[in-house]
Amino acid sequence: MSKHKDNSMEIFGEAFKTELAKAMGTSHAIMVKSHSRTPNPITVTEGVLDPDTWAKLIVDRGSAAQDYWKDRTLHPSKDPIAAGIKAEKKFKDRMETVLKNEARKKGLEKTNLTEYGEDVDATPSTAYGDGLKNKSKKITRKISRLQPLVEGLRKAIAAMPEDTDPQREAKMRAARRGMILVGQAMKGIVGPADIEKAIKGLVSGAGA
Repeated sequence: MSKHKDNSMEIFGEAFKTELAKAMGTSHAIMVKSHSRTPNPITVTEGVLDPDTWAKLIVDRGSAAQDYWKDRTLHPSKDPIAAGIKAEKKFKDRMETVLKNEARKKGLEKTNLTEYGEDVDATPSTAYGDGLKNKSKKITRKISRLQPLVEGLRKAIAAMPEDTDPQREAKMRAARRGMILVGQAMKGIVGPADIEKAIKGLVSGAGA
């Protein structure tokens, strides 16, 4: 038997304790680090945005795209006027559906004077004037077509007799109906030639 004590197990035990301590230290460090991490930023919420957020998103994105809107409006992919004329039947069909279902009436019943005034109250008063200034050329074109028709109506009505009550009544009726026809001419329902013919008929007594 060897005189030297076999301490291999003690050596192994010490080595095991050392390695275990190292492992425990690493595990503790990992635990501390995991607890010090920033909390997960992801939060599960409802699938649909709340009304305020949704509305703000529409306004913000629309406002940010205003320059793009103007550019696309000035450079359409097809002639919008020709497309509108081509879609006349579809427009009539949809209007018939609107009238049949009383959609306009139902839409009005869903609002009130408070909501009606919100947009105006939030809009600067300069917007009205700016809008007119931006449409000054269009307004001038319309007035240029309207002016001679109104002047013709004025002269024709002024030449009508007004000595008796029936004559004065006829003159008032002619003025009223003449202005209605002028309005129709401005909307394109009748042409300038039609309105001139109608005015002559009115003042001559044929349309009185």
